[in-house]
Amino acid sequence: MFQMVSVELCFSVGLFSWFFLMFIMLVYLCMNNFCLLFSWELMSCMSSGVDFDLAIDWMSCSFSGLVCFISGCVMVFTISYMKGDIKLFRFSLTVMLFVLSMNLLIFIPSLVSLLLGWDGLGLVSFCLVIYYQNSKSLAAGMLTVLMNRVGDCFILGSISMIIVLGHWNMLCLWDFYGFIYVNLFIMVAGMTKSAQIPFSSWLPAAMAAPTPVSALVHSSTLVTAGVFLFIRFFSYLNSYYWFSVFMVYISILTTIMSGVCALYEYDMKKIIALSTLSQLGVMMMSLGLGLPMLALFHLYTHAMFKALLFMCGGNIIHCFSGKQDVRQIKNVSKLLPVTTMFLNISNMALCGMPFLAGFYSKDLIIEGLISGGFNMVTFILGIFGVCLTVLYSMRFSFYTVWCNESSECYTNISDNDMKMIFPMSMLVMGALWGGFVFQGLFCFFSMEFFLPLFMKLIVPLLIIMSLLFSFGFWDSGFIIMKFGKLNFINSSMWFLSSFICYPALGSLKLISNSSLKVVDMGWFEVMGGQGIFNFNKLFLKILEHWLMLMFNCYMIVFMIMIFYF
Repeated sequence: MFQMVSVELCFSVGLFSWFFLMFIMLVYLCMNNFCLLFSWELMSCMSSGVDFDLAIDWMSCSFSGLVCFISGCVMVFTISYMKGDIKLFRFSLTVMLFVLSMNLLIFIPSLVSLLLGWDGLGLVSFCLVIYYQNSKSLAAGMLTVLMNRVGDCFILGSISMIIVLGHWNMLCLWDFYGFIYVNLFIMVAGMTKSAQIPFSSWLPAAMAAPTPVSALVHSSTLVTAGVFLFIRFFSYLNSYYWFSVFMVYISILTTIMSGVCALYEYDMKKIIALSTLSQLGVMMMSLGLGLPMLALFHLYTHAMFKALLFMCGGNIIHCFSGKQDVRQIKNVSKLLPVTTMFLNISNMALCGMPFLAGFYSKDLIIEGLISGGFNMVTFILGIFGVCLTVLYSMRFSFYTVWCNESSECYTNISDNDMKMIFPMSMLVMGALWGGFVFQGLFCFFSMEFFLPLFMKLIVPLLIIMSLLFSFGFWDSGFIIMKFGKLNFINSSMWFLSSFICYPALGSLKLISNSSLKVVDMGWFEVMGGQGIFNFNKLFLKILEHWLMLMFNCYMIVFMIMIFYF
């Protein structure tokens, strides 16, 4: 076990070292205002060349440093959380491969070479989701990988169309007669990776993975890959008016759906996963409003407090013997005071409380929605989706932190495990001051918001009203949550799996079954192995018959010649 722990610590030290290296590189690039582009030609055919490119700019260095910082904290957290697991070394190597795939996605601007990171994330995420080898994990893993394969196919389709340009570098594309289809394919690929409607059902299902993986996946790696791809392609996507309008409405619908479903969910990890889906909708809303740097800003701040929130939830699950139902987890504030403090800070940052990390980015996005020129219905729906964040966050805290009723007695629960407290202490700094630091360092926005005082105070007022509303819900015992039909509809995520996943998978299953019967067991079998065997058998029988006949004729002629002479 000491050898396994030392390997975990070595991985953590390596990730933190890469974080400091990226921080130094970020400061150097920002001070000198330039970027580096490395290109290695792998092969060339006619007028098209396949290159392996690396783009080292402020965006890639900052994002890679953030990913490695969170990954280092997750690896330290893993030492205690996964203690006693006989496959811990294999798990750690898989997580490191996941981080490597994300870094390849960040640094590679070539659409062909990008598949190393894009497909790597999908494949390794499948391996991590099915880590606990049971039927539920397998079903969740298959749903995750098949839904992500939809986006992979659209990426391959865009690659096949961009071949007319002679290169695949996304930093220097230009318009051609089929470029609108390329942008459409890229948009669908990003929506599948970031789980926007109607591709949202795989994200809560991915909670079958261990909690350290969930903290990494839902903060800065897999689900943010689609947002990062949109930011890289934003100058091309934004040239079409339908992109902005479509993404605003899809993102608002995703935010409302995830917020409402989180109010009816009782699984702790799924509640946090649905909050991630809600914040992904906010990021996509920022992209639809024409603010890509603001979306990147919210991505960075969200990564800090969401990783902290998952670690707090993981520590609670670990201390309560693997229980994830919030109705069975009570009195956490007295049993785990340090974890409760971190959990409240991350929840407040998620809600957008003033001067925490989430406030700086979310407040600007709401101001962009106010001044974006959309109609009143869009504005009200967007505000409603943001207010739902406060409701389900307070519901989560009411059930786990401030409820004193407990049916079981836990005497060995304490906050004395430094391998869990240390990474949470590192991330709480980002949840407290990350927004202020990121805003002051490198987030430059293309538009300024000048609003009246009343509109400027809309977001804090809505947060306070949502808090009061959630307290009223708690006093009434969450009566609205007890309707059977509403509970059934919202707990199944508006039947997205039934309408989107299962029919598509069922049709593919029917196609594959008919192909098996018609092709593999039909004409391919006749023309293939069994057909060749039967043909050879018949040919050899005929050949044997004629050989025996010729042999008999030769023997008769031979006997006649002998008797004649």
